[in-house]
Amino acid sequence: MAVSLLPTPELAAQYSDWLDTFRGHSVTRDTANWAMADLITEARRKGIGATTSEMSDVLDLARVKLSTSVRIATAFPPGKRDERLSFEVHSQLSCLPDETRFETLATAAAEGWGERRAKAAAVAYRQERAGFVDEDREATLAVHVMRAWNRATPEAREYFNDLREIAGLGIIDEDA
Repeated sequence: MAVSLLPTPELAAQYSDWLDTFRGHSVTRDTANWAMADLITEARRKGIGATTSEMSDVLDLARVKLSTSVRIATAFPPGKRDERLSFEVHSQLSCLPDETRFETLATAAAEGWGERRAKAAAVAYRQERAGFVDEDREATLAVHVMRAWNRATPEAREYFNDLREIAGLGIIDEDA
């Protein structure tokens, strides 16, 4: 027998309403993610030249997040997405090769996968096929930089930050 953590039927109803509202906002967020990524992808296709750096300033979003969204929208163009699944599920499956991506998406939709299950499937695919090239190289490299940053002492971080400011987005001279 299931035990409700909500003490009254009124609170249970309020909680249910809140969940419905939350799910609605989640759908709105996904719609916005697809729309922004599609606009940039379309602008690039037409030669308008919308770089993620320019658009990240316009939209006030992190460039890496926007680049990732564009990669996901390219992997799942309109008409090949499944509205039953979140943008995050599509994100996890976007690194799969074309020949398995859409089949895995169909399985995810049929089985109601969430982001964790989709990530597990993508990781399992990588592990089963040694030599699989991860198409999300930018995110992987960023994680390596973040881990090194987190392991560094405050003094090392300050020194690195000085070097980074000098280099801008260019190569940091290790002998500086």
